[in-house]
Amino acid sequence: MKNLLQKFRLGKFKTIMLLFAIVLLVLIAIEVGITIQTVKNNKKQVFIKQDNTKSLLDKSNTVFFTATQTSGRFKRNDPESSYKFFDCSLVNSKKSAFISWKIYLPISKDAYLENYWNCEITLDDLHSILEITPKIGVNNKIASNSETSFGFMLSSTEPIFIKSTEITGFFNEHFLENPFLRNIFFTIILVVLVMLTFLFMYRYYLKTIQYNKEQIKHDYHIINQTMKTFANFIDNKDSYTRGHSSRVAAYSREIAKRMSMTADFQRNIYYSGLMHDIGKITIPDEILNKTTHLSDDEWELIKKHTDNGAVLLKDFTIIPMIKNAVLFHHERYDGNGYPQALSGDNIPLEARIVCIADSYDAMATTRCYRLEYSEERIISELTRCAGKQFDPKIVPFMLEIIKDGTIYKLTNANTKTL
Repeated sequence: MKNLLQKFRLGKFKTIMLLFAIVLLVLIAIEVGITIQTVKNNKKQVFIKQDNTKSLLDKSNTVFFTATQTSGRFKRNDPESSYKFFDCSLVNSKKSAFISWKIYLPISKDAYLENYWNCEITLDDLHSILEITPKIGVNNKIASNSETSFGFMLSSTEPIFIKSTEITGFFNEHFLENPFLRNIFFTIILVVLVMLTFLFMYRYYLKTIQYNKEQIKHDYHIINQTMKTFANFIDNKDSYTRGHSSRVAAYSREIAKRMSMTADFQRNIYYSGLMHDIGKITIPDEILNKTTHLSDDEWELIKKHTDNGAVLLKDFTIIPMIKNAVLFHHERYDGNGYPQALSGDNIPLEARIVCIADSYDAMATTRCYRLEYSEERIISELTRCAGKQFDPKIVPFMLEIIKDGTIYKLTNANTKTL
């Protein structure tokens, strides 16, 4: 289960983009749902019953019909017949357009339709009902908060009264006319723009990170070559210790790796190993290469290489670990080392690691004053000196490197590069 979770583990960017995608899908689903419902509502015919044709006091959010009449008299075949003009309006104060409307208007049975304008009218003689419809191309659609005007003329020998009416039609709501739907639509656009902006910024971030990584890699390459060059200067002072610094660096890095130290620590401990003996360039060659017993003064001069190395690196502050390894790699875990007689965990970890790697290489190589030790003797010395010269917590890692043969691979690899 743990491996499965790790397999599907998302980075911060993917997690954010996934959340954006979920929000976007939800908004789109809501938008589609409301749009479908709007389309369905647009197909539903509405029926509006109106009891009178007078103008309403409250004209908000409704559809209503008004008719104002004026009288006159025909002077044709029937001098007794009167006529009436009806100036009408159909008002739409709804938030949606009103289309394909019809008005059914009951009139007196003896009334006759004489004329009409801005509309189409048919008279149902049987039921005495006027059916008023839009004039094609003129007023089929009444926009929100607007009205259309039309009229007709009736004639009758009796007074004409229009009281009630019935209106039918369809509300045609465009999705941008719905405030909620419009807000969701613009929110979707905003989310998409944010996603695109975030994606652009992330790609720019990745390019920047990649450039920085390449630059750092290049810088480390320069540092590595520079330090190896210095290490060669140091080791070349003594033909017996040629390659010593590179091997100590490799051993130190392997120990740190097995101790599960960070990649930065492993890289920096490698540099520390390369530079640990830099102070020896201040020691005369005749003392370094002396095959006979050193006098007390000569030994004190040799011991000065740690302090001298720290002085040489006083301006090299970018990797503090290196200076610690240079200054303290001859300290002993029991406090009997030099230059400051530190003990235990008071000795910086990098110095304790380099100390073991340095001592191993000293025992494993022939020096001007003795032959190399056998593997058995080296293992015996490391074990015997655990807790005395060496940190007892680090010694097992060094022994492991020796016993599994890794030490010889590292030795051969660093010997070939010289």
